[in-house]
Amino acid sequence: EPSVFNGPEVTMKKDALHWGDVEHRDVHNLYGMQVAKGTWHGQAKRLSKRPFVLTRSFFAGSQRFGAMWTGDNKAEWSHLRDSVPML
Repeated sequence: EPSVFNGPEVTMKKDALHWGDVEHRDVHNLYGMQVAKGTWHGQAKRLSKRPFVLTRSFFAGSQRFGAMWTGDNKAEWSHLRDSVPML
């Protein structure tokens, strides 16, 4: 979630680094994408058909393994406007 780095509930410093000087905010949702990928492959093997996976934790390429849900939104223009940058 982008909100982990800004807003009133900051849980991690913006300059948090991983091995190789990779910023955490650049790979934050990579784990979630791997979970969606594993779920997709496991269900595809078990069900012998294309599975449906819904995830809130997405990263570049996640659309190959499931649908992305940006959270609870109302049917209002302001919610649509705010959700578009998340996609």
